[in-house]
Order: sequence, then C-alpha cells, then structure tokens
Amino acid sequence: MKSPFPGMDPYLEEPNLWQDVHLSLVIAMRAQLNARLPPNYVARADKYVWIHEPDATARTRVRPDAYIVKHSDNPASQAPAAVAAPTTVVLPAARREGNKYLKILDAKSRRLVTVIELLSPANKKPGPDRDDYLTKRIDYLTAGVNLVEIDLLRAGERIPIGEPPTQGFDYYALVCRAQEMPKAGVWPFTVRDPMPGIAVPLLPTDSDVPLELRPCLDVAYEQGEYHIDIDYSMPPIPPLSEPDVQWARGLLEKAANSG
Repeated sequence: MKSPFPGMDPYLEEPNLWQDVHLSLVIAMRAQLNARLPPNYVARADKYVWIHEPDATARTRVRPDAYIVKHSDNPASQAPAAVAAPTTVVLPAARREGNKYLKILDAKSRRLVTVIELLSPANKKPGPDRDDYLTKRIDYLTAGVNLVEIDLLRAGERIPIGEPPTQGFDYYALVCRAQEMPKAGVWPFTVRDPMPGIAVPLLPTDSDVPLELRPCLDVAYEQGEYHIDIDYSMPPIPPLSEPDVQWARGLLEKAANSG
C-alpha cells in the first residue's frame, strides 16, 4: 500500500511515528544509492552522538557500556578488599542524542566524499542539538565534504539556507558541493508537489548520482506499514494550512472512494 499523497505525506511527521519513518527513509535511500553508485563508491548509514551535561536536578539513568557480573560465591575466588577513595565527587549525568545519516565513501581509500542529512525535530528546535548540527554542517564543507540536506518536516525552525528567502514552501532538499561553497542548489517543494529528484555529488571527476525521494518514501511506507498507525480521518500533526486542509480532504476522499 502506498501513501495517498502525491509527494510527502504530512501524516508521517507525527512525532510518535517520525523516528521510525526517519530510519526507514535512511535505509531506503542507502539501498537506492548503492544500486546506482559507481563501483568505486559505497553508501553507508551511520550515527553521530552528542554528549550533554544536564543540571544535577535532571539526572537520568543511562545504560552502561560494560558490566561486572558475579559468577561465583566461592570465597576462594574473591579479590582482596578495595581501598577506599580519599575523596568523593559527583559526576554530571550524560544524556546521549544520536542522529542517523548517510555517508558516501570512496570504497578503496574510505575517504568521506558526501554526507546526506535527513533532518530530525532536534535539528529544528533551538538548543544545543541544533547548534551542534549547524557546527557539523560547517565542518563538512570546510573539510571538503559535499553536503546533501533534506528537510521533510514542516514543524520547527527552519535551518538557515540563505537567499532566496525561505518562504512559500513546506520542504526542501539542498545540495552544497564542497568546491562551490558557500553556493548551494535548493529544491523547494510543498505538500502538494511531487517529491523532487536530487543530484547527489561525488568527487569532481565523477558524475552526480540521482536520488529519487518518492520511491524511497514508497519503500519506507510499505515496509513500515504506516497505514496501520495513521488515521487519515483526523488532522495531521502539525496541522495543514486551511487551503491545504481542503485540498487534502478532497484527495483523501477520492482515495477512499477508489479503494
């Protein structure tokens, strides 16, 4: 089953669903790229982690990276008594925030060539996660890495993309070639538009590779069986503008009658 919307399905932005949608889209994009990349390139999914130190009042438990397990009660196997530490300190609690992304590597040298970022709500919410992403965005380009940035979320504060003014569209895809920075190509589109195909850059000596977003969305939607979670009789979160509400209602009624 496919989404009834011709482009991005606004119901997939629902906060409780988006995390799984994000993962499914990253996997679908990886598969499409690996089927199209030249033999000397490979696409890989990865995740970066940011470490924060919240206030002592906001302590939470985190899963440890290693465990010490008691295997025997035999006194002969017990270690000597430990010496007490002379001073006690309180460590700040660490909260880990990860975001999945795609990277294209030179298959032989493992050189990072291109990064494809599918934005998450944390990227569009003021705070340290957004600040860290903006810093990483600059780091990619100054390191000579191409950046592809895709925003399929209407909610939140849009990431700065410069001129022309970022008005009149719901979503965008941005491509910045490292050798052309700070110039970048932008594919803006609305909830009513088909999702665009994107030219993903590689090394300057190689041709771009097309990334078609709608087939990736179709794969994610079908494999995730998101139609089970979505109630199309209710407004999406966040809500659509009034003109788009009327358009979506007619679209969904037509899809229901044809089904």
